[in-house]
Amino acid sequence: MPLAIHTVAMYPRPHPDNIVALWLLREFGEPLFPGIGQAKIVFWNQLPDGRTADQLEQEGVLLIDLGGGRFDHHHDEHISDKQTCATTLVAKFLGVDQRPELKKLLEYVRRDDLEGRGIVSKDPIDRAFGLSAIVMNLNRAYPDHPEYVIDMVTRIVIAHYHEEYRRKVLMPKEWVELQRTNKAQRFELTAAGETLQVVMVETDSKAMVGFLRAVGDVKADVVVQRLSTGHTNIVTRQAAPRLDLRPTIAAIRLAEAEKKGFNLSQASREQLEKPRRLEGVEEWYFDTAANTLQNGGVATSNVMPTRLSLAEIRSILERALPGSLSTRPVQPSPPSAPYLIKFSDLRRRTPPTRRAAPPVALPPLSRPS
Repeated sequence: MPLAIHTVAMYPRPHPDNIVALWLLREFGEPLFPGIGQAKIVFWNQLPDGRTADQLEQEGVLLIDLGGGRFDHHHDEHISDKQTCATTLVAKFLGVDQRPELKKLLEYVRRDDLEGRGIVSKDPIDRAFGLSAIVMNLNRAYPDHPEYVIDMVTRIVIAHYHEEYRRKVLMPKEWVELQRTNKAQRFELTAAGETLQVVMVETDSKAMVGFLRAVGDVKADVVVQRLSTGHTNIVTRQAAPRLDLRPTIAAIRLAEAEKKGFNLSQASREQLEKPRRLEGVEEWYFDTAANTLQNGGVATSNVMPTRLSLAEIRSILERALPGSLSTRPVQPSPPSAPYLIKFSDLRRRTPPTRRAAPPVALPPLSRPS
């Protein structure tokens, strides 16, 4: 039976467990606790004399991790339990503990509260800027304003939740729909004895590329994304071994130039593989830091969409990528490198000087024995 709530009580020094438990109640608890979304927060070290948690609940005051209430994990039954904190009690009560988009958040809070290791990394920079340290610093900076600490940290929690919801709920649905409508294709290429997973998608979703590179059943090494504007970006997974995209950008620039009627026949291989933009085929930007080929990137203004079809790009990838696992590392271009590479700034290709070969004395032919 729903229990109307007008006030939430918790300890005056908020920590991740209490803050996330409160957010879960506000986000998912309205059907069971009407009014929880607008309930005011009070901060108590103990319950008022002669009152119990059950009595306070009946009066519209819900306790979080306090006074032996339903969301207090300090009961004797939980003393040795390393799986139960206020947040997990709330999540189970609300029936959201198995939601994939909450998995990381719930595990972080449990680990932080029960094991004291919200951040596992031993790197001092990681620990200093981890959420646990930030909450502690906020409490020290604003000891008389716990509501401010809750508000600041809740914003971080919400941002994390929204991103996880995109990755764990919305993106899988979109990926299924892209395949159903034939706007996605997957194929494999063999390179240096290894198999490269390549995915080509037609979508404007900025998050789809990251999803396809990270999701377990895809984990694409290369993602080709075509936007509705025709702009197309080729992105690699940031993992070893690093793919050498120089043969690919050279082939794409040659194909793009041919489509435009621009003559690149005199360009050397070195020129065609140059980072950043190349004069005459400014549509493509070779980003050696991110190891991507960008036809507009995320901001397509002032960049013409490629004239190459997805079928033509796939054909180029099938030819060029098998040699992309190079033993020679591709160094990111320095910040001072020119944004646009002009042919006048590069050494022109000159045909090699041929010298007459000296006569060679050949042995007499003999029949095979």
